[in-house]
Amino acid sequence: MNASTETSTVTEEQITEALTMIAAGDHAAVSAVQRWLRISFRDANAILDALEKRGAVGPASGSRARAVYVRRCEQCGRIGKRGFQTIGDGEHTVTQCTNRAACRKRWPKPARDDD
Repeated sequence: MNASTETSTVTEEQITEALTMIAAGDHAAVSAVQRWLRISFRDANAILDALEKRGAVGPASGSRARAVYVRRCEQCGRIGKRGFQTIGDGEHTVTQCTNRAACRKRWPKPARDDD
């Protein structure tokens, strides 16, 4: 069977999960996605190609990891290309939304004890 006629079994859920992991870890390699999701190399490559079409990662460049264009807020979990800042020293850094008011609105609400 020719490789161009094979169809990929990648789901939207896998693409979303890979995007979350790539944005959090700032690493977009086919082998990393393959390990994280426990899928075939072909499916991991298809996921990165789909993310490239969406503008989240850069084009393939041989065996190197792709450039990552998205970031993830460590407080609210938002993933995007703009509106983030990195706080901390070189060893311990935290990525947060630049607009703190909008970020706080997205935070999960704490459990309330109505007793």
